[in-house]
Amino acid sequence: LLIRGSVGMQALIGGSVDYASAAGSIIAAGVRGAPVRLVLIVNSKPQFDLVGQPEIKSVQQLKGKVIGISSRGGAVDLLTQLILTHHGVTPNKDATLIVIGTPEELATALRTGRIAACLLSPPRQLILYREGFNKLAYSGDYLTAYPSGGIGATVEKIKTNPSEVLAFVRASLKGLQHYTQNRAESVDNISKYLGIKDLSLAGEVYDLHVSRLGGLSYLDEAWKRGAIDFTKKSLGVTKEIPPSQVFDFSFVEKALGRSKN
Repeated sequence: LLIRGSVGMQALIGGSVDYASAAGSIIAAGVRGAPVRLVLIVNSKPQFDLVGQPEIKSVQQLKGKVIGISSRGGAVDLLTQLILTHHGVTPNKDATLIVIGTPEELATALRTGRIAACLLSPPRQLILYREGFNKLAYSGDYLTAYPSGGIGATVEKIKTNPSEVLAFVRASLKGLQHYTQNRAESVDNISKYLGIKDLSLAGEVYDLHVSRLGGLSYLDEAWKRGAIDFTKKSLGVTKEIPPSQVFDFSFVEKALGRSKN
């Protein structure tokens, strides 16, 4: 089922679905104390590029410009501010951040000149690059602990049916391995799933995605802490959150034969 992240979390907690794939929403729910855990991550690195108008060649040139975001305090807002600050552009002082909305609306605002730049993920930024827009920065160079895509389950599911969770995680890891090792088939699937008729564009989406998967870095404690800290900032949470409240990667460890149990 295709469900938006926040709605998917409600469905997961309510028992309408057994698993959810919106990693960011699952981490946010875990940080808030909801009885859910992220058990697998597909992309441990962010997928966003900061895309600018054709005449803008660097982040520094965004001084005095208007930049689009999807919402206040969300991941896109914080990532945008992180990139700007790193390049000496103070958010909402040197550059104005305005809420535009969905990725499609952000891309439209960029095309019409309403904004000078915004963060976009595949395939949108690749399409815009073909139209003459510029890549100003890759968000993963500024924040490495940011997941997109994964598997989340309730604590109850993990406790009552661990064999099913393990089977799901093991199958997902095998599928991910097949995806990365079979480019032609994967490009064809991307073309069909995303409705991209241009196979060369679908190939660009695949190559970019594979280059940004991030491997198993999410198993490291530093990665978990980084992801939690970023989410806490977006939610305005200040109290300490242990990784065990958000993640349970024991199934990944077992599937990979790394478990000590």
